[in-house]
Amino acid sequence: MGGHTIIYAQSDLTFQLSALTTGGDELPFWFYQQQYGIVDKSSGNVLTDLNYSTVFYTKGMFSISGNSQFLARASSHSTVTINKLNVRASLSKFLLNIGRFDDPLGESYSSLSTGNMMISRNTTPIPRVAVYTDGYVDIPGTYQIVSFKSMLAHGWFGKNRFTNNAYLHQKYFYLRLSYDWLSAFGGIIHNVQWSGVNKNLGKLPGDFNAFIEAAFALGSSSSTAPSAEQSNAVGNSVAGYDFGLEFRLDKYRIDIQRMFYLEDKISTRFRSFPDGLWNLRIRSSKGPVREILYEHIQTKRQDKFSFEPYGVASYYNHYAYRTGWTYQGQVLGNSLILTNGGLDRPIVNNILVAHHLGGIFDFKEGITARLKYTYSRNYGEVQDQIIEKYSDGGVLVAKLRPLGELKKINHSIYLKISKELKQINGLVIGIQMAGDTSELYGRNWGLGVSAMYSLDP
Repeated sequence: MGGHTIIYAQSDLTFQLSALTTGGDELPFWFYQQQYGIVDKSSGNVLTDLNYSTVFYTKGMFSISGNSQFLARASSHSTVTINKLNVRASLSKFLLNIGRFDDPLGESYSSLSTGNMMISRNTTPIPRVAVYTDGYVDIPGTYQIVSFKSMLAHGWFGKNRFTNNAYLHQKYFYLRLSYDWLSAFGGIIHNVQWSGVNKNLGKLPGDFNAFIEAAFALGSSSSTAPSAEQSNAVGNSVAGYDFGLEFRLDKYRIDIQRMFYLEDKISTRFRSFPDGLWNLRIRSSKGPVREILYEHIQTKRQDKFSFEPYGVASYYNHYAYRTGWTYQGQVLGNSLILTNGGLDRPIVNNILVAHHLGGIFDFKEGITARLKYTYSRNYGEVQDQIIEKYSDGGVLVAKLRPLGELKKINHSIYLKISKELKQINGLVIGIQMAGDTSELYGRNWGLGVSAMYSLDP
């Protein structure tokens, strides 16, 4: 029998039924954000969600598995869709993943987060082929002190965009130093929208040379490329420097993270040093407090000189890839940057300062509470500051509205209480409440109920 293939009938099946209702014009913010784009914010929702994962084949250090998510939604925009579908092959510490799969980019990503600045859980996953390490891999000869993790991916944005059939190039590389109870890490993440057919510019270069130029942030060598791509870099880049510390104590793990957001080549020289995300995350192995998260997000600097308006880099927007850093009407990155869901410069709020708190608490009798609170000051986007443009000695200048006149304050809160039912193994019921008091979103409040059943043989 030795050497024969071992096939596992190992599968996980999770079924969830939930209902959301609103007492305002739309659902409150935390009912629909960071939900993979499955919730329709414009009305109440009844959601049927079926997740299935299985291991098809395994032998030694090699395995093949799959995952899928089927969704049916009754709302003002009802739908039936396959939200995730992927096949993954694993060989030791290296993985190949093909399809639509959940993979937020970054180092310490919490389910309580407002969302990574690169890719978060805010929309349906983009179809991709990705090769990456399964976490950190020790570098031989360093006594398990130095390790790395990396990823390389190619994806497809598809149609119904200002630039149809654009490609997505992604990669990251991290180094980590670990000794005893302390680790320090640093990495860089790079995403690029490139190629495709633009409504105004026609077909953009999509050959191997264009791929290399996009991957290495080089100017285009093609005479058919837009002039800005020839003089600057191919495609629309969304990138970040990511640094952090990890403290592993007896009962607690403390993570401190700082991600510097990079919109263009100027940003790589820390031109917009304040912009990005701070993250403090505390997790406990004992006691009722399972996790506490604090985030600070700022996107005001945007490569601005003193004589320029705020938001001049127009984060998540782009002159050629005018649908921007969105997918299927949702922002791909941090959920506090807002989109109107359109195809032509849809980002309507990318100048902001925010503070966010979250917590997960475990109590007796299988009760878990999940809490989020977000405070933000929002200033729209760069065009909102321009009162009028005029010529001054042959130079085009603009009369600007003070940023304070655009400020809109937002408070959003969310609470979910779940309970495992001992009488029915695998069944969890929940109730959730959320509300906004906001000059940006309006005054909204809502209630929700859910029942989730997991079959894990």
